[in-house]
Amino acid sequence: MARAVIFAGGGDYTDPWHPFGETAARLGAVLEWEGLSVAIVDAVEALGVKMRDAELLVLNAGSGDETNPLDAELLGLVEAHLASGRPLLAVHAAASLFPELAAWEQLLGGRWVRGVSWHPPLGEAHLELAPHPITAGLEGVTVVDERYTELRLTPTVTVIAWHEEGGARHPLAWVHEADGARVVYDALGHDALSYDSADRRELLAREVRWLLAR
Repeated sequence: MARAVIFAGGGDYTDPWHPFGETAARLGAVLEWEGLSVAIVDAVEALGVKMRDAELLVLNAGSGDETNPLDAELLGLVEAHLASGRPLLAVHAAASLFPELAAWEQLLGGRWVRGVSWHPPLGEAHLELAPHPITAGLEGVTVVDERYTELRLTPTVTVIAWHEEGGARHPLAWVHEADGARVVYDALGHDALSYDSADRRELLAREVRWLLAR
């Protein structure tokens, strides 16, 4: 059985906006449905132990408004995981991690930019999908969630889902490679309402299958 470890906010990484424990549990349920053994941790030290034999690393945490003193240690764990060829799934607030470390943007394929990126109020969102093995046969995604807007992307990513705001398309999910390892960023997942959507759960499951396909 393949193993996944979810690093969740709420312990070493926390903010006043996200119920990370709640969303980590819902994330874990989707992974278990896909046949994975799942461990959820919220401390960097515990992550260092649990991820040693984990095929998939999932980041479900953010940096809030301040740089975290554990940023370099946590990013080092992520870099080591990717350097070993193992895949990474980063969701929602993970785009805001490591605000002072440029390496994260290159590994993830983009990031939340303080003072630039934003989102409309939480509400019903309709995602359009681009052709990709992940999205094949899936017509679209309707979900109650935050719609991240004006994220900054690197030229190397392949956008697979977006929303429209202000007459422009804004990516909400993309695939990428870092050190030869597969990476997916999925901006959905603010709270449990996101995981109540069957469309959203299906997209997430497909992302996990693609990440583990090789």
